[in-house]
Amino acid sequence: MTFKESVLYAIKVAHKEKKEFVVGKEDGRWEVRELADPRSDQMYPSIIVTGKGIKYPDDEYLYAQLIKEGA
Repeated sequence: MTFKESVLYAIKVAHKEKKEFVVGKEDGRWEVRELADPRSDQMYPSIIVTGKGIKYPDDEYLYAQLIKEGA
């Protein structure tokens, strides 16, 4: 999945499961992990999403930058 697809998928799953998720890059691919998963700390760059969307304003900026760069 692309970065944008991963974020949209994570938001849908977060809404359904009522949990927060992290979308981040690991080993050259975009991954989606629960925020509680210790491996989510190792992903870079990464953003946190909830069922309502991107959690933090800084993450919204990062999202826009990554999309602009073609992630």
